Amino acid sequence: MFSKRYLYAALAIVCCFGVYKYFAIGGLVDKTLDDERAHTINKSKVPFDKKVLNPHLAKDVLIVQNSREARDLIVFRDSYFAATSGGLLQISNDGEPVRHFTVLDGLPESDLTCLAVYDDKLFIGTRTKGLITFDGETFVKYAWPDRRQQAITTLLTTNGELLIGTFDGGLLEFDGANFTEIKAENKRVAAVNCLLKDGSRLFVGTFNNGLYTYRNDRWTHFTTAEGLPSNRVVGLAIGDGKLFAATDFGLAILDDQAFRGVATIPSISAMSQRGNQLLLTKDDGEIYSFDTSAKKVSEKGGMQNARLVSMGDKMWLLSNLGIFEIDGARVRPFAPGDANELKDNFVSALALGGGDLWAGTFQHGIDVLSSGSQMIRHLETDDLREINYLEADGQKMRAATSGGIAEIGTNLSIGNSLTKEDGLPSNSITHFSGDTIATAKGLVFRVDGKYHVLSTVQGMPSNGVYATLNADGKLYAGTLGGLAVIENGHVSRVFKDSNSNLNTNWVTALCAVSGRVFIGTYGGGVFELLSSGEVRVFEAEAGRFVVNFNAMYSDGEYLYIGTLDGAKVLNLQTQAWRTVRDLLPSATVMSITGDDSSVYFGTSSGIARFDKSYFANGEDQ
Repeated sequence: MFSKRYLYAALAIVCCFGVYKYFAIGGLVDKTLDDERAHTINKSKVPFDKKVLNPHLAKDVLIVQNSREARDLIVFRDSYFAATSGGLLQISNDGEPVRHFTVLDGLPESDLTCLAVYDDKLFIGTRTKGLITFDGETFVKYAWPDRRQQAITTLLTTNGELLIGTFDGGLLEFDGANFTEIKAENKRVAAVNCLLKDGSRLFVGTFNNGLYTYRNDRWTHFTTAEGLPSNRVVGLAIGDGKLFAATDFGLAILDDQAFRGVATIPSISAMSQRGNQLLLTKDDGEIYSFDTSAKKVSEKGGMQNARLVSMGDKMWLLSNLGIFEIDGARVRPFAPGDANELKDNFVSALALGGGDLWAGTFQHGIDVLSSGSQMIRHLETDDLREINYLEADGQKMRAATSGGIAEIGTNLSIGNSLTKEDGLPSNSITHFSGDTIATAKGLVFRVDGKYHVLSTVQGMPSNGVYATLNADGKLYAGTLGGLAVIENGHVSRVFKDSNSNLNTNWVTALCAVSGRVFIGTYGGGVFELLSSGEVRVFEAEAGRFVVNFNAMYSDGEYLYIGTLDGAKVLNLQTQAWRTVRDLLPSATVMSITGDDSSVYFGTSSGIARFDKSYFANGEDQ
């Protein structure tokens, strides 16, 4: 599409110098123009890698996740397909689930963002793993090695080409064979949020930099200075020949060379068009229609991340609660999802208790699952929400949260919480070991029913404590400023980058196994504290990486470590390292636990259960 710009310019040059070419140097000028045209085209092309993704056919991995949060919906080969936070859903015309595609089917990750049909294939945008195609049987991945792999935000099929909006990789165009980057006045268009094509006009809405328009070989840039209610553009539409731009603060119409606000509606998250009707939704699912003024048509609400999709004569509302069809003022469930799924895919804590798997989430409390990974009960209150750590305490479960420590009884009743009102220096609890509690304002001990705080005043390297460990009669505390060793209630030694081989001071996780103490850090990888008092470095074998908070677990044979790029696994017998990545629903591993037969990885896109036999066989990527 945009390569025509350069073609027309080249043809004009040929015409202007035609006589000169004929009488003077003829073929030499022809060759120069051909070389220049080729140079221009090559500069616009984007190098890419293409890889066929194979399914995992073995039965040693199980994925448990929430696929209710839909981001996009499209018809492909007589079925509906939904891009969700938990993989790809195939749905019948009656709203019944047909198939749930996960990383075990070949998807490179589960966090999907947008969909388009192009060249008789389904194109799928992902959060971190590039662009995926699906022909009904096989997934193929496209990646661009010359740019950062951030989210693909929107896809648009137009004029025989596919436009691809990304958050940090620019605006790309795919013609079925090659990718080309489209730049506005030779500058990359970053944080693309939505796209609209109207004849020869292209409109590009961004996340934080207003709107770009392209027409007649000319770019124009609109921001709040030109009348947009906000620089975050969430939807675009043409009505009565005029451009409407929805922002997160209201709706505006383009008059001549500036926008004029026509409706102020905070928290708009999407706009779509069906015929002459404009529909807008707020992030919570409230729906408004607009002709000459905005009118609320649905009080649905109670949702998160709501967005609108128009297909033919049907309009859909997508959100964290599933897929809904909009029929006038009625919003009826179409594919609300499986009630047995996780309530939230961001699994920040895992523990086993009473034979059940407890999954703490970042925003929505705790899910209790049976050994077969079926939902038993969801626990959530205003205080039991952001879960940092879980630990079984006899027949009870204790949870470290941003609102204190919660205790859950054998009947799954939520007991009293331990908070600042009981003497803690902070409600933000990151970890605990028995009566020792890690908080944002120091390390807390319970002695004779009273709480005592160790802080920098008493020799702690930092008041921000993230992990604790009781081993060999000593207490270890991982802090923002290093590792503290505590004996008899006093700090006996501190390890940091200035006095040891610990090259990163922020200690995020601790684990003891067979007399060995392992230290996880934020950015430095994993270290071992030897009995001699020396710190062993594993950088040569495993590299440097981020160990997520409390994401270390050992079953005696292996040490499992959760990172931002998969799970690192150390064989404690052979000292060999490996990385598990592609079979995880997300590369961000936030929590790990296990039992005699399985290891569970909590990620930002759900849970993966691995049979232990998996780690005894083969190698990982």
